[in-house]
Amino acid sequence: MQKAKAKAAPTTPDRPVRRQRDAAGTKEKILRAAIAEFAERGLSGARIDSIAQRSGANMRMLYHYYGSKEDLYLFVLEHVYEDLRLKEQALKLSNLEPFEAMMKLFDFTFSHFAANPHVISLWTGENLQKGQYLSQSLRAATLTSPLLAAIDETLKRGERDKVFRSGVDPLQLYVSMVALSYFHLSNAYTLSAIFRTNLHSEKWKTERRRHAHDMVAAYLRPESQTSRKRGSA
Repeated sequence: MQKAKAKAAPTTPDRPVRRQRDAAGTKEKILRAAIAEFAERGLSGARIDSIAQRSGANMRMLYHYYGSKEDLYLFVLEHVYEDLRLKEQALKLSNLEPFEAMMKLFDFTFSHFAANPHVISLWTGENLQKGQYLSQSLRAATLTSPLLAAIDETLKRGERDKVFRSGVDPLQLYVSMVALSYFHLSNAYTLSAIFRTNLHSEKWKTERRRHAHDMVAAYLRPESQTSRKRGSA
């Protein structure tokens, strides 16, 4: 008589892995909800219960993962800076010719702000706080150092190859790039009202991009090249 085959033991789900996935998903949902909440309402107007509702998470989990509202706000600021810095690093400026590298950085910066209006809202809000929370972040400062080093190295290569003017300060250049990419967006409503021009239109934004691109390019060129272009105009 054949023995009955022993039934295989039921497999059990890999609960630790599933819990890790659930935790990561919950944290991501809370983060996305917090970005939207702080961008729309600022630190003072944002509500933790609203963030919890947006994310579908309960308040206990929100506090468990991120701490207080102020802790979560700082985490959001660090996150948007890290996202920007990592994308800048991915440009690999050192692998490009100097002029191409600087114009690629500018084009990326211009596109990044246009595609991420929440960044502008968050930066504006933190400026109203006089940088109180971001100044506490060692991470934001650490992430910025490689960018300035890459710009500096590219400028020196360009100066050596005689495609850039001499003495360009990397921080001054980057701040100018950000200003040209940012101001028309952060002040679009007031500028549109004052000048009776729709700065939100695609036509105007395309013209703005071309104008800003030409300004950066003209500034970087050696003075002799800039003078020749003016003379031939």
